[in-house]
Amino acid sequence: MHIHVPKPLHGWREFAGEVGVIVLGVLIAIALEQLVEIIHWNNQVREARTALHQEMAHTNKAFAFRVAAHDCIAARLTRLNAIIERAAKHDPQPRIGDILPDVGNALSNNVWETSRSAQTLAHFGRDQLRLYGVYYMQVTNVQAFMGQEVQDWGILKVLKGDPDRLGPTDIAGLRVAINHATFENDIIAGIAQDELDTSRQLGVDVPRADRARLTEVCRPLPEAA
Repeated sequence: MHIHVPKPLHGWREFAGEVGVIVLGVLIAIALEQLVEIIHWNNQVREARTALHQEMAHTNKAFAFRVAAHDCIAARLTRLNAIIERAAKHDPQPRIGDILPDVGNALSNNVWETSRSAQTLAHFGRDQLRLYGVYYMQVTNVQAFMGQEVQDWGILKVLKGDPDRLGPTDIAGLRVAINHATFENDIIAGIAQDELDTSRQLGVDVPRADRARLTEVCRPLPEAA
């Protein structure tokens, strides 16, 4: 039995040429599609990077403030600790005014989460993505510490007024709150400095601390009228 292979109408050479044109067309279409996708993701990365830098620059205001305010907050905690210990000994002392310092908590990670949901972060360079990841991981950590810090300062708020009214249970709770707030002040300032250093590596603006806020938090502990 003989199998007859059908011959192309215009010969094998012309047939191969037509197939080559089709294959070339498909390859060009695929390449163009990939090029369009690359351009798309490059634009997405550029827009995401700009938005991230704006968000980080805003958050860095809080970090710069906490680094600069660390010593003043620590001094206030030391003063409050002395008042607590005098109250424990029933030593007379003046009434105390508002004790709560401006510790600040304006931290945001909305752009980071949005970019991650949109899978834009997968198209960042590996080294850059690592730095962004470290920065925003620490933002989450600081938010947790600041939340606990607010609770501890809420406990210390009981000192306002006449410290002589405080009983042993109050004193015990205040001592714990002082220790916690001191630890939180130290670790928040330390992480904040690391965040500013990471920002510089990424070319993000690192502002100076707000002088008006810093002046306010560094004022001596007021006495009540």
